[in-house]
Amino acid sequence: MYRLASHPYNSHRAAGRPERLLRASVTAFCATPRPTRREIAQLDDLATPLLGRVSDETLRFVAAALSETPHAPAALVRRLADLPADISAPLLVSSPVLTNIDLVALIGRHGLGHARAIAARAGLDDRIRRLVQMVGAMEHSPVSTEKETGAAEEARERLRHMMRPAGALAQESALPPGTVVNLRWDSEPTPYLKLRSTALTGAPTLFHTALADALGIGLQRAAAIADDSDVSSFIVALRALCLSDEQAFLLMQCVRRDRSQDIRSIAAFLDAYAAVSSETASRFVEAWRESPHENLHREPANQRGPSSTRLRAS
Repeated sequence: MYRLASHPYNSHRAAGRPERLLRASVTAFCATPRPTRREIAQLDDLATPLLGRVSDETLRFVAAALSETPHAPAALVRRLADLPADISAPLLVSSPVLTNIDLVALIGRHGLGHARAIAARAGLDDRIRRLVQMVGAMEHSPVSTEKETGAAEEARERLRHMMRPAGALAQESALPPGTVVNLRWDSEPTPYLKLRSTALTGAPTLFHTALADALGIGLQRAAAIADDSDVSSFIVALRALCLSDEQAFLLMQCVRRDRSQDIRSIAAFLDAYAAVSSETASRFVEAWRESPHENLHREPANQRGPSSTRLRAS
């Protein structure tokens, strides 16, 4: 447990108790090499109510301080990343806490200012980089005032299509024209909450990105798993995430709306899901990571044998 009193912060003579408390708590947290879960939750609980009571200068300090640590509270980082780009830029450029799905959502909500900062991230996905270029081109094009709203919505729609991996199956989005995708979460999201939220948008690319982040695999591989006509790989992926039967079934129905929903089909899905052990699923996922271009259904080397079977769900 870190002690706030042992890490005073006097720079710039921060005025007021909220300023001093927030600066000191963040400084103390960043000085802790391996904070515990309790300490991470404690910082989030302390800092969140103070964000609206401190100056922009202090918010910049907090964003810069938390931008390099992988242990920063994810919910706090996302709140800070939603602030104007002149405050949140250090997090947008460097924070390892922000995932690809977070970056896409931030660009969709805030436009060019956030997109420019995100473009400076090391190792940025090429699709997100092209997305940033597209947003810049749209915002700098000569658009009349009457057409600005429509242009912004068109940019968001084009953004989603540009993020689609090469070779992915063409899918029509269930979103009506002009719908703004909102991926905000009230608390720190679990992998399941991210998957559920993105699945319910009806935008396949957002779900593919969330699935890739959850499994630690490439975006193209995640799209192939979710879109494959044989759902067995998708079942394995859901099992690897240790989801309950109900959670797995909800995701399956949201993502694969072409599947039958009668009682026999539901029973077949539950039987197939139960047939996959967590250990088997983990081996498949590890194989997908190590051999991203290998056949999805090829069994891992340590899983092959006369008794191995192919998973199917009608």
